[in-house]
Amino acid sequence: MSDDDSCPPARRGRTAVLAALLALFAPLLTLTGVSPAVAADEACAPLALAPFGDPGDAVGRATVAPDASVCYTVTVETPGLYLAPALDDSGNTLTRQLIAADGDQVDCYGDGYTTSGMCAVPAVGTYTLKVLNTDWEDKATNVTFVPLGSAKGCADPVGTHWDQLDVVRTTVSRVEVDCQPFEGSGGDRIRLTHGSKTYGDSLAWITDATGARICERFPENDEDSCVLPGDGPYRVVSTVSRAESGFPAQYGVKVRRLDDPRGCATAPVRPYGVLEPQDLTANPCFTFTAGAAGPYTVHSVSEGREVGVARVYDAGGLSVCRFGADPCRIRTPGTYTAVVDDGSSPFRDTRAGLVVLDRASDAGCVATGTGLHRGELSTVGQYDCLALDVPQGARIAALTSLSSAGLTPEVEVLDRTGTPQCGEDKLRGGDCALTGEAPYRALVHTEDGGDTATGAYAVAFHRTDVAEGCPVLPAGSFAAGGAKATLTTGGGVFSHCLGIPADAHTKAEVFQLVATSGTASAGFSVLDSDGRRVCERYATTNGWTICSLTPGKAHTVLVNGRDETATYTLTRRDVTASAASAGCTANAAAKVGGPSVRSAYGAPGTLDCRQVTTGADTDVVHVNVRDALGTANSAVVAGDGRVECSFRNTSCAVTGSTTHQVLVQTPATMKAAPEYRLDALRIATADGPAPECAEVPSVAYGYGPVTGTLDESHTAVCAALPTAGFDRFETDIKDTAGATTTAVPVLYNTTTWANGCTHYIPEGYDCDALGSSGQSTPTVFLLGLPEKASATAYSAKLTCTSAPCGTEETAVTAVGPDTGAAGGKVRVTVTGTALGPDVTVRLGQAGKTVTAKADSVSADNRTVTATLDLTGAATGTWNVSVLTRGWEFPRGTFTVTPRPVLENTAAPKVTGTARTGAKLTATPGNWSAAPTSYTYQWKADGKAISGATTSTYTVPASLVGKKLAVTVTAVRDGWTGGTATSAAVSVAKGDAPRATKVPVISGTAKVGRTLKASPGTWSPAATSYAYQWYANGKAVSGATKSSLVLKAAQRGKKITVKVIARRTGHTDGSAVSKATKAVAK
Repeated sequence: MSDDDSCPPARRGRTAVLAALLALFAPLLTLTGVSPAVAADEACAPLALAPFGDPGDAVGRATVAPDASVCYTVTVETPGLYLAPALDDSGNTLTRQLIAADGDQVDCYGDGYTTSGMCAVPAVGTYTLKVLNTDWEDKATNVTFVPLGSAKGCADPVGTHWDQLDVVRTTVSRVEVDCQPFEGSGGDRIRLTHGSKTYGDSLAWITDATGARICERFPENDEDSCVLPGDGPYRVVSTVSRAESGFPAQYGVKVRRLDDPRGCATAPVRPYGVLEPQDLTANPCFTFTAGAAGPYTVHSVSEGREVGVARVYDAGGLSVCRFGADPCRIRTPGTYTAVVDDGSSPFRDTRAGLVVLDRASDAGCVATGTGLHRGELSTVGQYDCLALDVPQGARIAALTSLSSAGLTPEVEVLDRTGTPQCGEDKLRGGDCALTGEAPYRALVHTEDGGDTATGAYAVAFHRTDVAEGCPVLPAGSFAAGGAKATLTTGGGVFSHCLGIPADAHTKAEVFQLVATSGTASAGFSVLDSDGRRVCERYATTNGWTICSLTPGKAHTVLVNGRDETATYTLTRRDVTASAASAGCTANAAAKVGGPSVRSAYGAPGTLDCRQVTTGADTDVVHVNVRDALGTANSAVVAGDGRVECSFRNTSCAVTGSTTHQVLVQTPATMKAAPEYRLDALRIATADGPAPECAEVPSVAYGYGPVTGTLDESHTAVCAALPTAGFDRFETDIKDTAGATTTAVPVLYNTTTWANGCTHYIPEGYDCDALGSSGQSTPTVFLLGLPEKASATAYSAKLTCTSAPCGTEETAVTAVGPDTGAAGGKVRVTVTGTALGPDVTVRLGQAGKTVTAKADSVSADNRTVTATLDLTGAATGTWNVSVLTRGWEFPRGTFTVTPRPVLENTAAPKVTGTARTGAKLTATPGNWSAAPTSYTYQWKADGKAISGATTSTYTVPASLVGKKLAVTVTAVRDGWTGGTATSAAVSVAKGDAPRATKVPVISGTAKVGRTLKASPGTWSPAATSYAYQWYANGKAVSGATKSSLVLKAAQRGKKITVKVIARRTGHTDGSAVSKATKAVAK
């Protein structure tokens, strides 16, 4: 039967079947709640009732526009169930309605299952069948109207025997409905299979004369069959809505009886070993007789050399074993039916036989001991049985080549009753415990098909709970030249065993297997003398694992590879506190901020070891391995052999031991840097975080930014954070020098010492406190060097993603001071807990507000300062509140007081001599309160002098004779300024210019000649000069120019000149030149 009929196969559950039905009919039923009457003048074409099979002309075809419909009239002569499949050319179901002459809509919904999708026509008459297009494009529609209670067009009846020929039928249309009567009686258990020959969609159900589904909707125990109710007659109604090859399409409907089946081939229960030939058949039904209850292997063998599954039924047709059940547990001796197709298709072209094996039987078994057993599976589906000479309670291994060009053998071990003792993992791992009843048998078969369904095989059996005399695997060393075992495979060899003496190993060792030649991979397992597997390594060409070896017991190592030419080395090395004796180089942990340890590194795949030592097992050490390529990974093992950090490329924290063995390896498949750096930093002791870690008072809103530089001599900085368990931070980490690589953060939970930082690309790191509750969960934040860089200039900031972080809730306890003068500015301090930069102080009075944002936040987030600007604020009482994180905290009142006035108590003074060119200085005088600043205005005769607004003033010549004073204005924050004016001083002329070089006469002292005078040099510079010439000391009348023409009256006399230097605002200065020689004739 199909997924859609009333007896769904076990390969799908009831929910899937119901969903398929509802999905098919939902579009048909969408509008059944709507009852539009057909308009009297609407022209509907007549549509004849279609028979089963080819509907001929009884198909309504029309292209329907979007949101439109087409209608047909159908005449019903017999009330009952009708099917009206309406589909487009792609097989999509369309909505349809059936409307009676009186406008009532006929129920085409049904009862949800037995009549689902069927129209229950209540009476004889003419009805309107409408097909609606609810899509957004034109649809080519097809519809038929088929009376399900009719037998017209039904195919000839068929039987239910398994050996009858499969009938291939043809459907001409996707709206064709077919009817297949079959012979059956009430109580028969029937299996229905249907479908198109090519890929497609079909629907089928078993019915009686009514056309309704008569099988159970949900068969008991998900049976894939139907018990026929009533007394018939019985039919299968089916449709094919889609076929990959188009229409006409071939399809099949196959009805077969499972109880008292007829026409099934008979198969024997076979012994183990080579299978006797059998005739293969396309008939999928076989019967076999189980002579005893117990586990059986039941499978098919096809002509294509494939082994398939079977479904087993009892004599009543009920499932005993579903497809793929191996073993099949038979509870009662008797005859059973095995069906080797899965019921998904009625067409079967494969010819096959059936193989049945009694797993509790030893027929055909051959004896074998420990060691290598070679055999051959020469027939498809063959199982070889190997009788094992081992006692109850023993532990064994069964090793096969990991892969080969031939078949892949599968091995399982059973006890006397056929009960499996263990799976493949335990057999390959060597700890298969034989706990059932002895004797024991190993079954060997293959799941391969085709050419590799037969061939030779080999199995190596080992007892792992007793010594087998395996060669000793010596203890090795991390230093060059350490001992190791060399193993080879190929030429029939695919496994080895090695022994470790009870007194020659430590509590924990690292085992490493390396392929030195060849490309084949191999794995190994290590077992103690009780056969308990202590560790293993899956197949690899270069791999290692840490094994916790049982003290005082010998161990066996089983190496399992391929039967291919290859050479391997196997090494074991101590990784406990004594690892230094095995070549693990020791280094003491450094303090945070200390240097890294430089280590040379060899070829990829090399396993290096560094032992980190501390003074106390309560010390906590941050361990990180870095290299220039970023390819070195590390694992850390405690002194007692515990694995503290798994193999990875990130840092971790370790504690609980005074030694920590750091294993470093670049994977063999990656390029290795020539050296790596080890950071081993003591970040905490029994007393708490290391003293180098800055103690942060609050993380309510985050931490930082912090800045600095890191290099190989100063590899990290840290801080102790007072976090709570659910705290989470976003990070903002930059290299302030512009490098693309940045410092790497870790956030260690101080209870578990797990790192809560995760790297997201491209966002960066998010860091989580990793607590289990909102209670205090202190953490240590550490910032280290980048993976691939040896230096960084960092800036790092943590931002709480859901403030406040830490254990304190946001609260405001006080705001002070509570008074301030109008017109001024008041710096207020807000105290509380978990206060941040979003704090705003607000004053409110009669609908007016004054606000001030935070100026500063203390490191402990308990103090915030803000500056209130009271300019324009009315005096009186204001309400004060603090706003933060969306909350308002009222905190009493704030009084705005009147603005005080600065009063002058001692007048300003002018110091200095008030004369032209002199620099005068104003002293501000004394005031009733200390001013914060002063302004000045100099005045002449009471009028302000433009630009004279500083405390000093140089007197210009223009002010000679005027009264000079200065007005001082005193300023103080929050006060009204005061002004005062000094006493006036009279401005006198300045000092006369003085000759620094006396005047000089040039020319010849001779009657008739002209003498000229140069004025000389004066300080300060003169603005003009006057002259007076002299002859023997007496003024020459009218000689007041800078030159003099000598006359006869001056003959024999000596000539001099006086120069008078004049400067505005100053008294005159004068100087006389040297006399000339006596004037000649």
